[in-house]
Amino acid sequence: MNEPRKHLMDLGLSDSEVTVYLAMVSGVRTARDLVKVTRLKRPTVYYALGCLEKRGLTSKTGLAGDKSFTLEPIRKLAIIAKEKALEFSKLQKHVDEMIPSLVATPSPAHQKPTVAFYEGVDAVKNTIMEMLYCKSGRINSIVPKENFFWQIGKDFVELFVEERIRRNIKTKNIWENAVDKKLIKQYYEGFSQVRIMPEVMRGKFQTTIFLYDDKTLYVSSKKNSYCVLITSKEHADTMQALFDGIWNVSEQHQK
Repeated sequence: MNEPRKHLMDLGLSDSEVTVYLAMVSGVRTARDLVKVTRLKRPTVYYALGCLEKRGLTSKTGLAGDKSFTLEPIRKLAIIAKEKALEFSKLQKHVDEMIPSLVATPSPAHQKPTVAFYEGVDAVKNTIMEMLYCKSGRINSIVPKENFFWQIGKDFVELFVEERIRRNIKTKNIWENAVDKKLIKQYYEGFSQVRIMPEVMRGKFQTTIFLYDDKTLYVSSKKNSYCVLITSKEHADTMQALFDGIWNVSEQHQK
């Protein structure tokens, strides 16, 4: 039951609510039996039942002191999921509208080139997603065969691509190796161009490199889970010249 527990908590249910809900799914209906089965304290069980009732997942019948609880149709979980998705969509829209008005005035120190180091899978994922707020609407990348994106899993790749498309971000990508044509169609067709680097260069890149605005982002493998972000027009121009040179001698990915 580990997977349902995780998904129920993703819907916003607390640990005790999930425990009580899953006990009810298994057939337990009275508070007395729920206390025995879950081994939670009686007040905790009643509080969880109250919360589940407010969410529309349970209802109660009977008089005080002799109440039984009914499990509402399981399909109501899907309704809660849709409500969560709608809330997230509205929140994302509000944040997008708010960001331009909250741009901080840079101090002289911030106008100088900076180097930032981020460590940990979540920190790397957040830094990658932040690229999609680039002012230029363009991202160039050099991608080794073994890279953070493919190693982290399909869910993150799809989230990144969906947001990139939503923001109309155009990309040029130099890959070490060709990949499945279905992946090209799914993730890169439309706004993106893909080329395969010359054979003599393959195996030389161990780090994924992203270029956007005046920034250069170096992303390690998932195993090391770190990234380095350099904000410097001078450095970005140098790396862009390197990118353009490799791009011009790279082969177009066969569709």
